[in-house]
Amino acid sequence: MKAQIAAATAVLLGKPLWTCRRAGDMATFQFGERKKALDFYARPSEVGEYALHVQCAWRITCGDELVVGSRDLYYPADYHDTREDLPPEFDWDRDPNRRDKLLDSLFGNGTREFVVQRIEAGAAGSLHIALSDGYSLDVFPYDSLGGEHWRLFIPGKDEPHFVVTGRGIET
Repeated sequence: MKAQIAAATAVLLGKPLWTCRRAGDMATFQFGERKKALDFYARPSEVGEYALHVQCAWRITCGDELVVGSRDLYYPADYHDTREDLPPEFDWDRDPNRRDKLLDSLFGNGTREFVVQRIEAGAAGSLHIALSDGYSLDVFPYDSLGGEHWRLFIPGKDEPHFVVTGRGIET
């Protein structure tokens, strides 16, 4: 499995990671050349030459600092761990949330990018992507079921996707 993941993700080497958006709670990381496209609602948008869609745990670190993680989605944008309770009316899919705010800041609202320097395939479909400036993206599949953990594909092309599930690889 590690060899298959290493071969499939090698296309990202030297490519910039320039944004992370979301569809529901799924993270959509965009790599490589920016291409014009239409989003789900037929609005003008940009996609990457490659897209990594992640539906399991992930994090971006810089050195020993955790910059942003998948679970930041479930907290209000201005939340700090000094508060005990979440506001009862908070809806992460409707209201400004911490993950979106941290990602906007990290990517400079679309002006900053990080070049992929090294990729390491780990156990059970995990992935470590070393980026420029000391940053890294780590992906952690978290269950043994057959559901999708992450996929790598070329947006807009009718080609098979490389999909990692709790039971292995699908293409």
